[in-house]
Amino acid sequence: MPQFTAIFTKLRALQRRSRKWPYAGRITFALALIAMLLLVTQGHHLDNPADITGYDLRGGKLVSEQGGPPPGPVLRFVSVVLPYLDKWMLVGGFVFITILLRQWGNIRKLVVPTWVAGISIAAWAVCTDIAHQLGVAQMTELGEAFAFAAYWVKLTLLVLGVLSLPAMLHYYYRSGSLDRYTLRTFTAPLVFCFIAFTSLWLIMDLLDNMKDFQEAETPVGRVILFYLGMLPFIYVSVMPAALLLSVLYTLTKMSRANEIVAMLGAGRSVVQILQPVLVVSALISLTSMAANYHWAPRAEGNKKAVIRGLDARQKDSIREDTILYRSPVTKRLWYVASFPFSLQSGRLRGVQVREHDAKGEVVHVIHADSAMWWPGGKWRFFDGKEVFFKDGKPTVIRDFPKDDQGRSQMDVTNFEETPWSMVSDSLKPEHLGVPEIISYMKAHPKDPKDKLAPFRAHYHHRFALPWQAFALALVAAPLGVAYSRRGNVGGIAGSIFIFFALLFLNNLCLNLAKGGHVAAWLSSWIPHLLFGALGLTLLYYRSQNKDLPKFSLAGLFGKKAQIARPRNRRAA
Repeated sequence: MPQFTAIFTKLRALQRRSRKWPYAGRITFALALIAMLLLVTQGHHLDNPADITGYDLRGGKLVSEQGGPPPGPVLRFVSVVLPYLDKWMLVGGFVFITILLRQWGNIRKLVVPTWVAGISIAAWAVCTDIAHQLGVAQMTELGEAFAFAAYWVKLTLLVLGVLSLPAMLHYYYRSGSLDRYTLRTFTAPLVFCFIAFTSLWLIMDLLDNMKDFQEAETPVGRVILFYLGMLPFIYVSVMPAALLLSVLYTLTKMSRANEIVAMLGAGRSVVQILQPVLVVSALISLTSMAANYHWAPRAEGNKKAVIRGLDARQKDSIREDTILYRSPVTKRLWYVASFPFSLQSGRLRGVQVREHDAKGEVVHVIHADSAMWWPGGKWRFFDGKEVFFKDGKPTVIRDFPKDDQGRSQMDVTNFEETPWSMVSDSLKPEHLGVPEIISYMKAHPKDPKDKLAPFRAHYHHRFALPWQAFALALVAAPLGVAYSRRGNVGGIAGSIFIFFALLFLNNLCLNLAKGGHVAAWLSSWIPHLLFGALGLTLLYYRSQNKDLPKFSLAGLFGKKAQIARPRNRRAA
């Protein structure tokens, strides 16, 4: 603790000194622009080319590595811009930290730098994603058809998610004094609840998986990166509960201090008082939808694949194990001992490929310790041998040739099978993002309805689930407001009950859609429409200064008539 106190003291002293430096923010920004102009004049993108998946930079031009299509204008633009954006993230980050230290607490002077930082991060994130995904747009890393429309929607949501913070800061700057006070009162418990629930989730998951990490001797850095990759899934999972509790705490606190009554006396309506809370709730739901579109389900699937790989004592993640696939076109039989979650960071392990003649007899077998596949149809087998048969007996057995570095490998370009064709039948929709779900449904249009129903259900569920937080805030806000003699305990208890009721109804509707009993587009939105309508009804009662309706079970049962007795027996 004394060490942390000393660090904070030094940072505070540095901040006080930076406030006295004249024009420090403008000077650092100007120096950063000059540094970037120097990089442009020196041709930085030629000496430090961008890493475009599927392409290589030769003579200043992008060339396909595996004979794929030539790069389009978007990829050429990204290959030029991305190296400068990588440097700008370092230089601009230093500039933004300098401005943040100088202008901390001065919202007016932080709005523009925050917007510049948000736009820079969004541009860098979009260009980086394009460099890794669009370069293999003819096929993705597994070989499924690429969904272009879904991919551009993903990039749009990525930009909206990154720009949500500067948008919130701009909204705070343009708000009045009462709205600013409500936002400050509401933001503090929201951040606290989110950090608390996130910490509880991490502790519980770490205790559950600690044995696997220890037995696999996983480095601490890799464990930290593993849980950092889980943040989108954690955000979508814990934010509804954090938002519900923070709304109840904020409005209950303001009601007890008679601040709600004071705002009403100043001429503001209930809707105007709750407007900052509802705006933040809507922004949280929008960012949750951006995370749940692709990154959250992928993070959940990657978590289970990594844990499965640790249990099997393998360094790669395992999406599926023991895959046996027979191509209906080539009649080639594939056996894969373990299939990684992502081929960009893992390999197929324990691969065996068998080719048969017209009589069904084995003529060629490939045994490999591992294998990789690249979009364009290239397979590379590592550390193995191939065997040729005649009349059911092996005639030629030879090891894979070795390259210049002594690695045993063999390249095959005439195999039509892709990793997608092997693993598509065992994919689980709850671990797929919207682009992958669309690719699956495009690749299997003739599958039975009961098989496609779970994919359609999760497709609509990706868009509907994040708005659960807004529906809860819409219900909790009027329950947390009390400007009469009626207490807040009933509102808090009712909100918690509504939270669990919404979770139950949400899971029920999802299972009904997965079973094909209810239309997927309707089932995903039923809980949010019902509880949203309930929230609007409660908000109407609050705005009209009426007591909220009381729910009682006494009306369901007959009530026995009782004889009225006088209190004073002598008078009787």
